[in-house]
Amino acid sequence: MSARPSVVRPSEAGILFVVATPLGNLKDITLRALEVLKSADLIASEDTRTTRKLLSTYGIKTKLISLHEHNEKRRTPEIISRLKSGWRVALVSEAGTPGISDPGAYLVRQARAAGIQVIPVPGPSAPIAALSVSGIRAEAFVFLGFLPQSLSKKTEIFSTLRYQQLPVVFFESPRRIKESLQVAVRILGDREAFLAREMTKVHEEYYLGSLKQLTEMISEREARGEFVVVISGAKAEVGQIDLSDLICQLLEDGLPAGEVARVLARDLGLSRKELYKKIISIKRGDDG
Repeated sequence: MSARPSVVRPSEAGILFVVATPLGNLKDITLRALEVLKSADLIASEDTRTTRKLLSTYGIKTKLISLHEHNEKRRTPEIISRLKSGWRVALVSEAGTPGISDPGAYLVRQARAAGIQVIPVPGPSAPIAALSVSGIRAEAFVFLGFLPQSLSKKTEIFSTLRYQQLPVVFFESPRRIKESLQVAVRILGDREAFLAREMTKVHEEYYLGSLKQLTEMISEREARGEFVVVISGAKAEVGQIDLSDLICQLLEDGLPAGEVARVLARDLGLSRKELYKKIISIKRGDDG
C-alpha cells in the first residue's frame, strides 16, 4: 500500500486569522476582531506602533511582531512553524483589511499551502467605505491600489482604462494627488469623481465634483493625509465610438499595438485578433 502524503489537519494545527482593523477611528473595530486579537497567541502587524495603540486602547496584551513588505518572506517560515505547532495567529495591516494594497497575501498563500486554516475577520475597507459615500453607482469597480510614482506608468494605466465603463478606485498620497488627478482628467476626460481624505479621522473630508473641479481645488490648497479617489466609468456606448480614433489615441499615449488590442477587446467586447490587424493597418497608414 502506497504511503499517503502528510497533511496538517485543522485540529492539530493553529489558525491564521486575517483581521480588518480601523481606518482611523478606533471605535470602528468589531467585537469579533477584539475577541480574536485578545485570544490569539501572536499578532503579526504591518505597523506595530499603530497596532500597539489599538491594543492598548482595549487592554489587549497579546504578543506582537512586525510583518511588512520588507520582511514578510523572511518572517513567514517562523509564523508557519508556530501555526503548525497549534498557535492562533492574527494578521493585521496598518489600517483596513490585510492583503488589499497591504502585506499579507504571501503569508496567507504559504499558510494554505501548509494546510493551515485561514479565516477572515471582516471589517473596515477603504475602497468600499469611499464607494459607499460617493454616490457613484458601482455594481462592480476597478481597484488600482496605490498608483505608481512614475508619470509614464500612470499615463499607461489610465490609458488602458479610457473606455472602461466601471468606476475606478485608487489610493494616493498627498504629495502625488495633484499630478494623478491631472493625468486622469487629461486621459479620461472631465468625468464625475469623488475624493475621500483621512476617512473616519478627526479631519475627514469628502468632495464630489468633476475631475477638473477636484484638480483645481487640490491645486489651490496644501494636500494632507491619504486620499481614496473614485472616478466614474466611461459613458460612451460602443456604437457611438469611432474605433480608429480610439486606436490612435491609445497609440499616442505610448501603448504598444498588442496592449491596445488587449484593452479594446476587453472593454468593447471585440475580437482581439481583428483589432490587432486594424491597429497594424493604422500604424502603416493603410486604414481608411
